[in-house]
Amino acid sequence: MPSGRVRQSDLIVACVVGDGEAETGPLATAWHSNKFLNPITDGAVLPILHLNGYKINNPTVLARIEHEELEQFLRGCGWTPYFVEGDEPEKMHQLMASTMEKTIEGFGKSKAMHGTRTTPPAALADDRSQVT
Repeated sequence: MPSGRVRQSDLIVACVVGDGEAETGPLATAWHSNKFLNPITDGAVLPILHLNGYKINNPTVLARIEHEELEQFLRGCGWTPYFVEGDEPEKMHQLMASTMEKTIEGFGKSKAMHGTRTTPPAALADDRSQVT
């Protein structure tokens, strides 16, 4: 998830990741990148997990677990998850816009707590239909 944009303290890099992609080895490990990035000196990475439930062959593990378990997983990795859920494009657009505002505020709070380990925001766009 971290890009070549580190060491730019005023920058927020948004990385959109599909849930199938998020289950690959490198990206599964990247959920822990927030432990070595400092938003004060490095800028910030905002992961946006697109939870649609599909990968090439099978439904994803992340799509099969309950909402609460997914939230606990992300909190355990050190993120504060913000869920955007629905399947109507107009509503999802508005919900995602307001969530982006909240996540940017979250990064501001992280910077204000200099020297304290914080949990940066992560956004989850959940537009799964019936995934079994």
